[in-house]
Amino acid sequence: MGILEKLRSTPRWKHADPAVRAAAVYEIGADDTDALRALAQEDPDARVRRAAVTRLDDAAVLADVARQDPDEDVRTEALRHLAGLATEAGDPVRATSIVQHLLALGRHREAMVVARDNGNPEVRHAVVDLLTDPKTLGSVSRHAPDGVTRLRALARLSDAEEILNVALKSEHTDAAVAALERVDDEPSLAAVAQRARNKVAARRARTRLRQIEEASRPVPEVVTPISAEDLVRAHALLARMEGLVAISDVDAASAELTSTRLAWAELQADVELDPSLVGRFEAAGDAVREAIAERQQEREADEARARAVERDQADRVAIVAEIESLEGEQAQDRIAELKVHWDALPPMPSEYAASLTRRFQDACRAYDDRERRRMLAAAAAGRLDTLATELEQLVACDQPTEEVVARWRGLRRDADVLREHAAANPDAATRLEQAIAVLEGKEGEHQQARARQEQDNLRRLQQICRQIEALVAGDQVSLKAGDRALREIRAALEERAPLPSKQDRQEIQVRLEGLRAALAPRVQELRDADEWQRWANLTVQEELTREMETLKNEADLDVAGRKMRDLQARWKQVALAPRAQGEAMWRRFKVAQDDVFARTAAHVAAQTEERGANLTRKQALCERAEALADSSDWVKTAAEIQALQAEWKTIGPVTRGHEKAVWERFRSACDRFFTRRQEDLKRRKDDWAANLARKESLCERAEALAQSSDWESAAAEVKRLQAEWKTIGPVRKSKSEAIWGRFRGACDQFFERYKHRDQLDLRQKAEPREAIIRELEALLPAEGAAPGAAPEGIAAMVQGARARWQSAPELPRVIQQDLAARYHQALARIVGAWPAAFAGSEIDPEATRKRMEKLLTRVEELLASPGGGAPAAELSPAELLARQWRERLASNTMGGRTGENEDSRWKAAEQEVRNAQTQWARLGPVPPDVAAPLNERFQRAVRKFYDGRRRAS
Repeated sequence: MGILEKLRSTPRWKHADPAVRAAAVYEIGADDTDALRALAQEDPDARVRRAAVTRLDDAAVLADVARQDPDEDVRTEALRHLAGLATEAGDPVRATSIVQHLLALGRHREAMVVARDNGNPEVRHAVVDLLTDPKTLGSVSRHAPDGVTRLRALARLSDAEEILNVALKSEHTDAAVAALERVDDEPSLAAVAQRARNKVAARRARTRLRQIEEASRPVPEVVTPISAEDLVRAHALLARMEGLVAISDVDAASAELTSTRLAWAELQADVELDPSLVGRFEAAGDAVREAIAERQQEREADEARARAVERDQADRVAIVAEIESLEGEQAQDRIAELKVHWDALPPMPSEYAASLTRRFQDACRAYDDRERRRMLAAAAAGRLDTLATELEQLVACDQPTEEVVARWRGLRRDADVLREHAAANPDAATRLEQAIAVLEGKEGEHQQARARQEQDNLRRLQQICRQIEALVAGDQVSLKAGDRALREIRAALEERAPLPSKQDRQEIQVRLEGLRAALAPRVQELRDADEWQRWANLTVQEELTREMETLKNEADLDVAGRKMRDLQARWKQVALAPRAQGEAMWRRFKVAQDDVFARTAAHVAAQTEERGANLTRKQALCERAEALADSSDWVKTAAEIQALQAEWKTIGPVTRGHEKAVWERFRSACDRFFTRRQEDLKRRKDDWAANLARKESLCERAEALAQSSDWESAAAEVKRLQAEWKTIGPVRKSKSEAIWGRFRGACDQFFERYKHRDQLDLRQKAEPREAIIRELEALLPAEGAAPGAAPEGIAAMVQGARARWQSAPELPRVIQQDLAARYHQALARIVGAWPAAFAGSEIDPEATRKRMEKLLTRVEELLASPGGGAPAAELSPAELLARQWRERLASNTMGGRTGENEDSRWKAAEQEVRNAQTQWARLGPVPPDVAAPLNERFQRAVRKFYDGRRRAS
């Protein structure tokens, strides 16, 4: 057997013999779960299914087998294996999933075994949380190896009878005592005291019975010299001691016992306790010490068992570990020795035999699989090169694609197997992959072509079915059409053309068979009717033959020729007749026809010549029309073609058989020209519409810019729009003037505004000040009316207006003077109307008046004595210091002449006057009757000062 036969042989687990399949189950790799799942669920033989169940690790599949398999042994094996997996599981999630399957199957006993025997405490706790059956929980409470699991199961237990069973039958102190604490009735306590397997539980039950008995007796009143606080402390220590019995941790229980006894001794040293309390405490202490001793013994026994198990497993674990690491040609002898050593070891306990045995078997199978792959890889190295060469030759050959694909499909399985061993010959594997890529591409193309062919076949057959269905649905079916349809049905059924799916073929076949069944009777009826029609046609043929024979004596050759042709046409309508009689009648008709034709031949020849000349003239018209068909001179060419059409109508008929062709040629040339003209007109209309849309867009943009104040940018954009307008083609004449007038109007509007842009800018800059003046004038009372109460917040409004006036843009002096006059007039009128509303503010008219008088006094003093001023006694320290500073600057401390000092004093005085003018301009408004005389005095003093200054200079 060749290497490829070894590589691609049918798996033994697919063998026809059930015994072979059952043996092959143990050869399947652990990772081939699909094969194991198929065998466990679908194999017809129970032995094979049972063997596959033992190899499965899929809990869902095992649960399905345990639920549905018809064989009881297979179901039992699936349950046993499912429970074994849960018992050996180290992952709580996997374990709980398996236990849920067991509980769904109603297998509470197996779930109890998992909760009791699993080696992972977390798994045991998780499984206990899933249990609900009282007996199962009671069994776990009595027999679980660790105290946490026992107590966890007991905590989930609510059935009183099962709790009593735990107290009676549990040999573990913690579970027995904890169950006893949940028993309250005397009969149950008595039963535990008499029959409990755990001595601590029995003693604790007797103590509780004694306490109940003592509580029922009348207690003599004995005055105990103990405070209520100490009594509460004593009872707390007693309860603490009694509760220590339930602690499963030996070390923690011992520490608590010591600390509790020490606290009790300290209490006894301070107070005299009731002897009954002391007795109860001592009994509880004895029970705790006994419980601790028993738990210590249990822990030592568990540790001894664990050490024994570890010793027992050590040899087998070492064997498994060595098998898992074996590989190479020299490993065969060693694995045989290890198997012999394994069989020679003593039997294993059931609690871990299954897991170790499974691990040993898996290790052996893994070794066998590694060895098989190693040998096959070595053998496959040479075959890789051969197959790569063969595929390369197949790629390079020039055979039809169908044959290449067929050969490739025959070699595909070899290639798929050998690709797994590519590492054995990398170069050949690379060549193989390249050739496979090319062949798969060809196969894909072939499949696509085949799919297209199948779709074409399906469409063709569906079209045939639709046509025949329409024929069948019609009222009239001709014999010819019916025969043709039946032939097509028969050909389609016999053809067996490839179709996309089997369902398509079945649907087509059903449709064709149905159509044949519906059409065949009607066609048979038509055949019968046709037979009768043939006999009827024979009578008509005889009449036509007699008429043709009478034409031999017709003197008018035109009439003879016309009637001959008419008879020929009528004969064609009744040409079908019975074969024998029809042939005789045709020969008779033909002889008479030949005689008539011989008499009319010359006449027909003259007609033919004339018709030929007409044909030549019409062909010439066709050529001229075809020459004009591609012209773009639409108006002139249209007139010429219309003239050709008129001339065509004057020409007589042409040779028979050419009428339609020559007419179609002429009409085609004319239609081509007029179609082109129509398309050109449509295209020009489209261009006009596009140009109109572009020009409308330019109009909208120009209209948007017409009111712009960004002059330079807008002017450049408008010019650019004008330039773009020139590049756009024409529009329809009916809209040309309107669109141009719209665009030009928008441009003219902008450039008119652009020409007067300075006035517009000044108007725009003056707008804030005019708005302030309008706002102030709106606050004034009506002309001639007495001012009423001041509007609310008028002072704030006036202050805001003054602030905005100060920050408004500067204007040319001529414009600003007029606006300032209106502004100050409005302010003065407002302040004059409601002076009290501005008291205490920056524009308080009374304060402003005082500042005006002070500034006026100062200017008049400077006018009287330039550089002089008020007496020092009347000046404030700051004004005195300012005067001294000016005098020092004027006298020039470095020395100077008297004339120079005089000029310096005038300059200083002039500076003060200018400052006074500035301050005067910034003063707030005052009523006009106050402001007018003061302002006149101030202006007069300023003019007199500057006159004196000019005279002094």
